[in-house]
Amino acid sequence: MNFALIKNKIRHRSFFVPFRFQIVLLTIVLFAAYYWLKKTSVLPETSYTAIIDLFIMVTMAFIAAVFTISFITAILPWLFFLFNKKRGKISIKVKTASKPLTLTLSTNGEGGNEKQQVSINIIPILRPLFGYIRLRLHYDDENISPKFSLINNQSKTQFFSSSLNGIYNWPLPEIKEYKVSNAIIYFEDMFQFFSFAVTLPAQDNFFTQPDNNTTAALKVQPKKTEDTNTRIEQIRKVQGEFLNYKNFENNDDVRRIVWKIYAKNKELVVRIPETNDPYASHVYFYASYYNAMATGLYSDFYPVLLNYYKTMVWNAYRQLSKQNVLIKYIPDQESKTTFADDPLEKIKYIISTSEWQTQKDLQNYFKKEEASVLCISSLINAQEVENVLDRTGKDLVIIFVQLSNAFSKIKIKDWLQWVFIKPEEDGLDKLRLMWNMSPLKRKITENENKIKAILSKSESEVLVV
Repeated sequence: MNFALIKNKIRHRSFFVPFRFQIVLLTIVLFAAYYWLKKTSVLPETSYTAIIDLFIMVTMAFIAAVFTISFITAILPWLFFLFNKKRGKISIKVKTASKPLTLTLSTNGEGGNEKQQVSINIIPILRPLFGYIRLRLHYDDENISPKFSLINNQSKTQFFSSSLNGIYNWPLPEIKEYKVSNAIIYFEDMFQFFSFAVTLPAQDNFFTQPDNNTTAALKVQPKKTEDTNTRIEQIRKVQGEFLNYKNFENNDDVRRIVWKIYAKNKELVVRIPETNDPYASHVYFYASYYNAMATGLYSDFYPVLLNYYKTMVWNAYRQLSKQNVLIKYIPDQESKTTFADDPLEKIKYIISTSEWQTQKDLQNYFKKEEASVLCISSLINAQEVENVLDRTGKDLVIIFVQLSNAFSKIKIKDWLQWVFIKPEEDGLDKLRLMWNMSPLKRKITENENKIKAILSKSESEVLVV
């Protein structure tokens, strides 16, 4: 017997119970009070008994009226929603909030983190009179969110509305894209006695975003010419046209004849020498997600390392985008290109949804003739870094992200508190403890030292973060 499966089924069915714990507790208290009052009025046909009976009757009538009003105000919007769902008129959209709200951290832990804000729009839908609409989202196949209310971003003067449009500040652990399969919508009355639920399919995606942090100032020079409108301070050398070769002419130097091509094709061609170009329009930004240490043994750590790397890459790109330079991000993996019209939002999406990959190493990805910025992580092989950065020159900025900094350092007092005072608060605390004893930390630290030694000999500007 699979107890986990049975537990999940019971939990899922409990989402659709039409009443909440408040009404059960209130009903038990009322029956206990009714029994106690009836027991105290043992003398029949007295004024005291009549007063008690009248009090009980008035109280029960009032409570019945409250229950009836609560039931009606909750069930009517629910029936309206079911009617429109059957007709196929309900529309739901779940996406990343394009303009995150500025929230202050509250006592219940919500707010303050822009990267986790999700925008939800449902139409048509009616809110219960003085009541609430709450939701759960079923995402990534088996995961279900806690029940939540939206932060309404509609006009406060709009008392009656047939749509629901708001923001949910969702504390998700990873910076990536999530797939929503359906939503459970709850219609609850003002006293939260009744909660009528309905499931609605929602085939949408949203992604969590990296935090906006401050980084060291970067000064880069464009190297790639896509137009001749921007003149650079330092003239650069560029390769010749048409694969660096052309047909031999009478005024060409015979010393530049490519004899290998002549021996093969019987054609005289010469190499075109490098020329000096005073124009360069674009800063090409390279960020490698290649993982040379990929193994299933440390799968729990890789998402945390990836979140840290994405945050550093995004903030470096964001800083350059504010310097009024034409910057072009070169991804090392396929991604959606039609996510957003805003170029900055599109790059944020590409960075947020990137993963560690083992298909395209640094040598097959990085083009030093075009690159102005290169981001690398501690998971790249040090020897490969040395081979790629050979003769890159001074006009390349290298950002080296030390993944060993992804986990905050644990002090002795933290160990003592964990052992003797308190258990782990969440999964990240447990990973922090495991990280300090993991062989992956030792491998990454050794690789970082090798990479830093190589970078110290490079002519390029190096930023270690």
